[in-house]
Amino acid sequence: MNRFITYSLSLFPIFFIFYQSIYNDEIINPYSYLIISSGYIAMSMIIIVLSVPLLFYIKNYIDRRSLGIITFLITLLHFFLYLTDNDLNFSSISSDIVSRNFIQAGYVALILFIPLFMTSSNKAQKKLGTKWFALHRLIYLILVLSLLHYYLIIKADYFLFNTYVFIILSILLIKKRIYKI
Repeated sequence: MNRFITYSLSLFPIFFIFYQSIYNDEIINPYSYLIISSGYIAMSMIIIVLSVPLLFYIKNYIDRRSLGIITFLITLLHFFLYLTDNDLNFSSISSDIVSRNFIQAGYVALILFIPLFMTSSNKAQKKLGTKWFALHRLIYLILVLSLLHYYLIIKADYFLFNTYVFIILSILLIKKRIYKI
């Protein structure tokens, strides 16, 4: 039941942005809208994954592992939307990797996310033992790289970025006080 609730709630924003990109006449560039919106959703999902242990009433209804898997898949969707927006032109994409810092930060975050996704099963957790917890702490580095990716894109309005930073710092401070990490 928890997985059903988690998947249902997590996939709603994706369905919403695709619906908007098709039916909202005010969106001039649907691909750009989808890339930007999926990035916001991915960032928000990472923050939610980190905050679930602190949400005492909600954590009984949300499956954190499923939420992490969905977060990776949304991040992957963000990446594939970027690829298709560039017509899978690998020359152009390679040029972006070399010359654009925000693309580099995003790629590194995505690459670091892959081992977390690959080891998200109970079998992998048992096999890795305590190393599993160390590996899954990469989520903090992924979060920092994702913030850097977003920060380097911003041209003028830092309000949402600052909001993300405030929320993340609040979560980390609360975790530090509760779990003494």
